[in-house]
Amino acid sequence: MRTASPHMPMTTRTTTTTIDGIVLAGVGDGNATDLGIDALSRAVTDGTAVVRASRTGSGFVARDVELDDASLGFIAAGDLNPQKARILLMLGLSVTRDPAALQAIFDRY
Repeated sequence: MRTASPHMPMTTRTTTTTIDGIVLAGVGDGNATDLGIDALSRAVTDGTAVVRASRTGSGFVARDVELDDASLGFIAAGDLNPQKARILLMLGLSVTRDPAALQAIFDRY
């Protein structure tokens, strides 16, 4: 699995490198700036799975609350922190690339 380097700007990284998945360690309900959301949306268009998680230490990242995950193609991490979401995403990507199926995996575990 290819992972993104934290030293490369997200907008460059998502347009010049093939990445299987990205976990957004966002604020609050897994949110980010408009520029960040636009870059992640482009990554989804390119076939990258994008999971929204929260770095706040606790809380639930609900689907379609802060953002319209369904139309953006994002996956909500639920109560998983970004580190656990990354592991589950890697496992999920080993069996499917379908965002709806990946969301079902996140909903189950």
